[in-house]
Amino acid sequence: MAHCMTNIIRFKGHPFEDGCNPQYYSPFNNPTASIGGLTQVNVLNEELLKDATLDEAVAFEMLAAKRSGIDGFQFYYTLNDHGSDEIIKAYFRVADKKKIDFKFALCISHPAGSNEEQKIYTFSRRINAIMDAAGRGNKHWLRTPDGRMVVYLWYGEQLADVPDNSSLTKFYYAARAFNRLGEAVHEKFACIYSINEEISQDALNSCLDYFPAVWLWTLPYKKNYIGNFVAAACKSRKRIFTGSAFPDFYTSKILKPGTWEILNASDAVEAGLQKTERKAIVTGLSYNFRKMMEFSIEQDVPIINIITWNDYPEGHHLAPESNHNDGFSLLLKYYKKNWLNSPAPLPPKAGAELIQPGRVLSNKEELMLNDTTTGKELAIAFYKKYPVEVKPVPYNIPVIYVEKGATKPSGEDGIEVVTILSAQAVLILNGDSAMVGAGMNVTRFKQQSGPVHVIVRRLQNNFIDFTAPEEITNTPIRSDRLTYTYSNETAEFYKALFGDTILEKIPLNTN
Repeated sequence: MAHCMTNIIRFKGHPFEDGCNPQYYSPFNNPTASIGGLTQVNVLNEELLKDATLDEAVAFEMLAAKRSGIDGFQFYYTLNDHGSDEIIKAYFRVADKKKIDFKFALCISHPAGSNEEQKIYTFSRRINAIMDAAGRGNKHWLRTPDGRMVVYLWYGEQLADVPDNSSLTKFYYAARAFNRLGEAVHEKFACIYSINEEISQDALNSCLDYFPAVWLWTLPYKKNYIGNFVAAACKSRKRIFTGSAFPDFYTSKILKPGTWEILNASDAVEAGLQKTERKAIVTGLSYNFRKMMEFSIEQDVPIINIITWNDYPEGHHLAPESNHNDGFSLLLKYYKKNWLNSPAPLPPKAGAELIQPGRVLSNKEELMLNDTTTGKELAIAFYKKYPVEVKPVPYNIPVIYVEKGATKPSGEDGIEVVTILSAQAVLILNGDSAMVGAGMNVTRFKQQSGPVHVIVRRLQNNFIDFTAPEEITNTPIRSDRLTYTYSNETAEFYKALFGDTILEKIPLNTN
């Protein structure tokens, strides 16, 4: 289940928000050029969906997500964003109409303001309207085996009023509030509580007194990973630990220093380079994503939560975007097959037909979109666009690291190549070579400026040979700590989604 930012979707009359609007991607010739371009992400469905209907847009999102290995969305759902309700209804409507096998859940998120009674009233009216439109028995609702409606929380405990000096914990009041909300929508909820920061043993035990399941947000994998502690407590308490994985974290959001207050394009330009910042977490190229997926498999979790499908402004998106490309999606599908006790997957069949918004897919086309059983082998490159100690000139917006990962930021100065092969081969990166075995292997090379050229050779045959479009530079012009990925399947990945000309439309070498 991928966390979906419900309102970050492109269709006619509904542009992307400033923090991921492609019109602000270039460092030149746009209203945010004075700060080197507001956005650090280049979302690729802008052109395809700018004239699309809402139904066409949600069809694209679901089919693209399925191609990336996602089985459903948990919708970011805030108290007063009523516009999201029509988007969620459209997802159900289109999933039914096109017979797309996809699950949905609501993620009640930081409902600040007002009081518990008013918040429950507002949420219940909206949720009842969605459920009435979609159908309460709709098969696309994510439910537990005993029929309870799965509801995620992301700081959702703010739904509750917690009295001062109570002998009961905040978790009791949060659980009571969600029980009341469930009654108001005529459902029994199975709430998955979010752990967004380090938590004490006492607090975790109190949480598990009242909530049947938990999930972790963007807490990176490292020594003494919090997942070990939380999963062990869930096991001893007979509660459900659900896995989480996020591929990257670097904000396109321009923020007021020392806060999470997001500046829109005009305010960011007015604030300028010295009164703004971006935030990041060290994810170690592919390391964090791989280790979190491996941890979920080791724990035999019933759900893996991908953070996120489309939160481009925070840089932990899996959706099609010209920096992340398909690298993390290919890793997800590899681990997903292992998690499901199936043979390790290989990439989608080359030449899958272009998805046309609004067109009902045939069974054959659905199979083509999801085919991961062909015999093709993979090499995926992961790297940063410039060394961490290099200061961009002239657009050096400060980057603040908000969580400690497995390494220091300098630990990301390298190039990782993940290979998934049927037999041993020679991997060559810019002339440096290494032997790699069958299955998945991760090989790290030194970071060097210039092109990233990957060859995989067996019996004197270069059966994989590509140069990533984005070069590494020692003279960047703007801050950009997104992880860049590229594979021997990237072109086919995009061709299946957008057609033959998509790669010609991707601006490259922005640094």
